[in-house]
Amino acid sequence: MAEDKKFYVGQKAFIQKGSKVLILRDPDLGLDFPGGKIQEGETDFDEALRREVLEETGLQIEIGEPFHRWFWKFGPGHRNAGKEVYLIGFRCSYLSGDVNLSDEHSESKWAKKGDFVDWNDGSPYFEALKVYFRGG
Repeated sequence: MAEDKKFYVGQKAFIQKGSKVLILRDPDLGLDFPGGKIQEGETDFDEALRREVLEETGLQIEIGEPFHRWFWKFGPGHRNAGKEVYLIGFRCSYLSGDVNLSDEHSESKWAKKGDFVDWNDGSPYFEALKVYFRGG
């Protein structure tokens, strides 16, 4: 039997505004979405995701259904180097606010279907974006 190991659970918000979704660029990671690891002691997962989105983008959202899950291990040089995270992507709706990025991200774009291929970094995050636009 395999020994249990420590890992994290993260949530990512795919925020839809009209026909577009907000995508971000992490200078160390590449393609990213607002959200993050659930912190120790956080038991209201919706509140945790809303908090992360507000901190990272300045936006208010409504959280919808989960639609995709993936795994990520942070590489050397990243602030989370070595940590393993199991991520869940949620379809979310934009409610209010203007995008005001935190220092965790260097760029943002409201992307529509077919208008995001230049952000293809070959990561599971890009796969999640393709799944989002497929509606699956």
